[in-house]
Amino acid sequence: MDTDRILIADDHTIVRSGVKLIIRELLPLTVIDEASNGDEVISWVKKYDYELIVLDINMPYTDSIPLVTNLFAYREHSRILIYSMNSEDLYAKRFIKLGVLGYLNKESNAEEIKRAITCVLRGDIYISKKIRNDLSQEMLSKKGGENPFEKLSDREIQTVKYLLHGYSLLEIKKILNVHSSTVGTYKTRIFEKLKIRNVRDLDELAKMYQVEISKL
Repeated sequence: MDTDRILIADDHTIVRSGVKLIIRELLPLTVIDEASNGDEVISWVKKYDYELIVLDINMPYTDSIPLVTNLFAYREHSRILIYSMNSEDLYAKRFIKLGVLGYLNKESNAEEIKRAITCVLRGDIYISKKIRNDLSQEMLSKKGGENPFEKLSDREIQTVKYLLHGYSLLEIKKILNVHSSTVGTYKTRIFEKLKIRNVRDLDELAKMYQVEISKL
């Protein structure tokens, strides 16, 4: 398999190095570039038309949904493989629907990473069997049993995580580096979308849908 150039985007050097070693084994002649945040990703993509972009969606100062949208705006046929610790149940379907070709958990071993890369480079979709089945069911049925947390934006998901961890709105404001009123707006939207009244309801709903806080 021949390829020209691959971009690895992750804010952790050790993760980029590990993925790079795996890619070198699979594609020894490819050129590999690295990015640590969304701005660097866009900067690289403006320069080169990558065969593959391996993208973490939890980099600092990076809103992943607009980033992916912008990537497709610059390079319509981009092959993107999401490589993240974030919950596949909450994130995979949303990114696949945006046009991303693969979603891989960072706990995956080297062989699975190679399979995912090979699959995405072919232009095929790489996701777990569970998510594939979920997507198939959504296409075949209009039933309303979907996970309500999927209605939330990335920022709202982040806010959910901190609310469930017991952080105050002021603490969340500092973590997300946004205005206090913005955090309040996130919270209001979350409660409206999930049809709940308080954080206690949020906690119960998260348990009901088996949302793993550590992977948000």
